[in-house]
Amino acid sequence: MPKLKDIAAIAGVSISTVSKALNDSSEIKKETKANIIRIARELNYDLDSAQAEKSTKTNRFIGVICPEIDSNYYTQLISSLGARIAGHGYSYAVSVTDFEPDREERYLQIFGGQQVSGIVLITENDHIQTVIDSIKSIWHIPLLLITTGVETNNYDCIHIDDRHGVITGVEYLIRLGHKKIAYLGDNLTEGRLKAYRDAMARNNITVSNPHISISNLRYEECGYQGMKAVLSCSDRPTAVFAAYDDIAIGAMRAISEQGLSIPDDISIIGMDNVTVCPYLYKSLTTVSNPIKEMADVAVGILARKIEDPGFTVIQNVALKPTLVIRETTRTQ
Repeated sequence: MPKLKDIAAIAGVSISTVSKALNDSSEIKKETKANIIRIARELNYDLDSAQAEKSTKTNRFIGVICPEIDSNYYTQLISSLGARIAGHGYSYAVSVTDFEPDREERYLQIFGGQQVSGIVLITENDHIQTVIDSIKSIWHIPLLLITTGVETNNYDCIHIDDRHGVITGVEYLIRLGHKKIAYLGDNLTEGRLKAYRDAMARNNITVSNPHISISNLRYEECGYQGMKAVLSCSDRPTAVFAAYDDIAIGAMRAISEQGLSIPDDISIIGMDNVTVCPYLYKSLTTVSNPIKEMADVAVGILARKIEDPGFTVIQNVALKPTLVIRETTRTQ
């Protein structure tokens, strides 16, 4: 049975060009299309199947696998991805893993078994490449990862340099003259805690254990209770780095209840730049992940793979967070 590469060899063009021509892509000249179709017919290539695939493609959808939809960050990311997916003419479905690796594997198998057009996997699982390798042999669907801590050369991946973001925020506080910098996080932010410790160490600042709060709680309650615990120690910090903005918002409440002023008494930085940050009673200084850019790049890469099966280049894109300075930080 003839294949795309056979047609490409005779036509003297790439496999990608053949695929586009058979799918009536506007990128290919009419003369080239006509020549490719003629060669395909001479080789008895199944043009009906190619056209059927084209006609049903618009009815397919993209599966999105996400750790959660409770936090503002992931809600913004899903919203941005959805808008870009719809812009490419696809619908989408979201499955939530609650950060559980077993659920990631199960949803990959479900979407793969449904033969969706493509899959976006948002993950923090360090072992996800092994999981994908073990099951992807049963399907050949374009897959793209969005991650902060996982590195892979085998799959298209948008990698957010989380470490760079944390260090940027902590070192900004240090440049403002702060040395007593507390850290507030939950059990899912170990990577950010390590980056905080590294930033302090490389600036020769000793970390005070009472200034670190890691909680089983999450979101605003995590920041509220964690900040109360830190403020109860005898050596009060002059600044706080919160692992994400929801934690920072809870911490701000605890600071205010103690009769302390932000930023006059305590400076505070969050991370992720969620939509509420500019509208708090003191707009929150934060480290911003490029959510819209992530969505643009991710869906663009995935759509290219879906629409052009002959395009097999693996793309790994690294995006760096940036500091957004607002009203909750000042010079010590």
